[in-house]
Amino acid sequence: MSKKKENSFLMQGAILAATALITKIIGLAYRIPVTNIMGAEGNGYYGMVFQVYNLALMLTSYSLPTAVSKLVSARVATGQYRNAYRVFRGAMTFAIIAGGIVTAIVFFGAGFIATDIMKMDLSVYALRVLAPCILVVAFLGVFRGFFQGFGTMILRRYHRL
Repeated sequence: MSKKKENSFLMQGAILAATALITKIIGLAYRIPVTNIMGAEGNGYYGMVFQVYNLALMLTSYSLPTAVSKLVSARVATGQYRNAYRVFRGAMTFAIIAGGIVTAIVFFGAGFIATDIMKMDLSVYALRVLAPCILVVAFLGVFRGFFQGFGTMILRRYHRL
């Protein structure tokens, strides 16, 4: 491996490690006060709703970044940049449709899920707050896979597309 590629690889890894660290710090910074504010009952609602949210994420975007990355990198390796972009557009279409459907089911079905399935009436509000995040995470997963497929985590314009 050339020195330039090795430095680029290290830089990409450093960027990913730094963003993961920042994300964990932000999660810690908000989680402690939110836990104190919500109390035991609020944390119970949050815990139940988070299980539904995780299931919805798994249905819409669990392996999406990996699949997009693999498909894009295969096309980039052979110089098929337009086809790599077509993979991106197809995956984005899938993410919007699947994420949109599951988001709508969770948002509009929050009353049924909260009262009939979870037996926690007040969790309907938490479900409705988290529902749009399902679509956002699916959408961002496609972008993550696209940039990983190109072998970069730095946003820049690709002139060959």
